Order: sequence, then structure tokens, then C-alpha cells
Amino acid sequence: MNIFDLFSPDTCNPLWRNNWCESWDKQTFLKKKEELWDKIVLVDMINHPIEGQETVPISNEMFESWEYPDGTIFVLYCHSWWSSGYVQKQLASKYPQYEFVNLAWGVWLWQYG
Repeated sequence: MNIFDLFSPDTCNPLWRNNWCESWDKQTFLKKKEELWDKIVLVDMINHPIEGQETVPISNEMFESWEYPDGTIFVLYCHSWWSSGYVQKQLASKYPQYEFVNLAWGVWLWQYG
């Protein structure tokens, strides 16, 4: 096994991440959720639900089912935001009918920010 096949070296590069990744901070998410509540899905990538928010655990099926209509905005989060930013890039190119946003600084900022 080659460890470098498991991830992209760019995954942890903040300059690479910021060049393409739309992200919302906690306040922006809450405002957008209030405005577009039925179009936004908060996606938990780390099995760590955010208290007070409806979260959906990430799964292989969620983007290929008919459960979410075209135009759904998936807000991805992990612990920090680096991994979710990388996954966001992969999903956006595979599922152009959806919008993908990264929760800035992930669950860490939600809890402490």
C-alpha cells in the first residue's frame, strides 16, 4: 500500500482550498438556513451532530437518491474544514445539479466560535 494514494497532498494546503471552495461561517449558515430552510441540508462527515441543528450523516446514497431535488444546497462539515473542502470539490464536479458549500472551520468553530 502506498500511503500517498489515500489522499491528495493539496488536501491540507489552505491556499489550494481557498482558491475554489465556497464556504459559509456559522452566522452565514444560520442566515441562509432561515432564508432557504427547505433547500439546505447540513451534512455530517464525522458522526458528530451539531446540537440544535438537523444534520444528515454523509452516505454513498444521499446524492444519488431522489430524496433531494435539484438545486439542494449541501453544507458539508468535518472537524476543521480541510477534509470537507476536499470532498466538496469532488462532489461538485460529480453532481452539478446540487450546490456544495463548506462550513468554515467545521464543527470546531460551531462549538467555540
